[in-house]
Amino acid sequence: MKNTILPILGVLWFHGVATAEDDIPLLRPEEQQAVEAQTDEFNNAIQPILTEAAKSTVRVWSGKRRLAYGTVIGDGNRVLTKWSEVAPRAGNIRIEGAGGVVLAARVAGVYEDEDLAVLQTSGSPLIPARWSMESPPLGAFLAAAQPDGRPAAFGVVSVLERNLRETDSAFLGVIGTLDFEGPGVKIEKVAEGSGAVAAGLKAGDIILKVGERPISGVLELKNSLVGLEPGNSVTLGVRSGTAVKNVDVLLGNRPELPNFPGDRLRQMERMGGPISRVRDSFTRVIQTDMRPRPDQIGGPVVDLKGRVVGITMARADRTRSFVMPAAAIVKLLEAEPQDPALAKVRTPEEPMPMAVRRMAAPQGAPPQAGSEDRLRRHLGEMQRLMDFMREEMENLGSD
Repeated sequence: MKNTILPILGVLWFHGVATAEDDIPLLRPEEQQAVEAQTDEFNNAIQPILTEAAKSTVRVWSGKRRLAYGTVIGDGNRVLTKWSEVAPRAGNIRIEGAGGVVLAARVAGVYEDEDLAVLQTSGSPLIPARWSMESPPLGAFLAAAQPDGRPAAFGVVSVLERNLRETDSAFLGVIGTLDFEGPGVKIEKVAEGSGAVAAGLKAGDIILKVGERPISGVLELKNSLVGLEPGNSVTLGVRSGTAVKNVDVLLGNRPELPNFPGDRLRQMERMGGPISRVRDSFTRVIQTDMRPRPDQIGGPVVDLKGRVVGITMARADRTRSFVMPAAAIVKLLEAEPQDPALAKVRTPEEPMPMAVRRMAAPQGAPPQAGSEDRLRRHLGEMQRLMDFMREEMENLGSD
């Protein structure tokens, strides 16, 4: 099976094909015909590894509109699906399973932080997914199933499991002076309530080291905290006046700031098709390059052996989709979901008006050029733009 799939996969990726429904520009009729034939051949080759997962895959409908996919869990009478897609029509839901089985369903609970909902079905139980706790390695092939056994999307693991929630990142609590030319980072301001305040750091102090690592600038200070978590302690080498001392700082959680991506980033994210309205801040996801549509999110994902290794969580842009691994799902389901009547849906990201930008600084931080409030508002967007452009260049190079 693997030897059959990989040559076809290489041809399809060369043309940028995900499914037969993708629109491929600049192809002559004979090339389009060849690609469609190869797509059909690929779909037929991959179907055997999707057979079992397809039995646990459902489509979630409201009237004639398909909202999302779902994964059968528990005793077969519950379905895990995408909350933000079903919430607007939560009062009128039915599911369609393998073989065309249609069952009434209702939202029984919500895991709001992960944008997942649990549906309770009526009627005969369906076949629940059998989770594989083995995490797929970097570069591993993944495929998402449809109830009829065809692939909804396929791709490879491009980034291993990580936490996308900014507020779970370690926070030192200092703002560095950007125009400081000496060694280290000169503190411009210390955030109220942070570990830096508790440790006695103040404006004018200079951070020379984090542990044994010399610090030469603001970016290196940020990088020195990578891999650390809230609750960890770090020892800083600090010059205060003429004295040099070691200071232990307890790291906190990064404060939540408004996230208003610019129009250019929004346009780039939408290159290649529609994207999920909620597509970030998940706590445990694997990144892939598969390209499911937003109304195909929520179904099971398998590896080359047909093992269910997770579910699709979001289509983020042309080159990025997220999958919650099976181990994270099992852990999540151990907790009671929230009452759907109390659950909210995250607001889709909108551009920040200029007038609002001037007022969006954290409390106590003056909105002046070069201050951290301005930098932090745009740092996430800049990083996403850089990641996006790097991935796009890599994709062009592979063509």
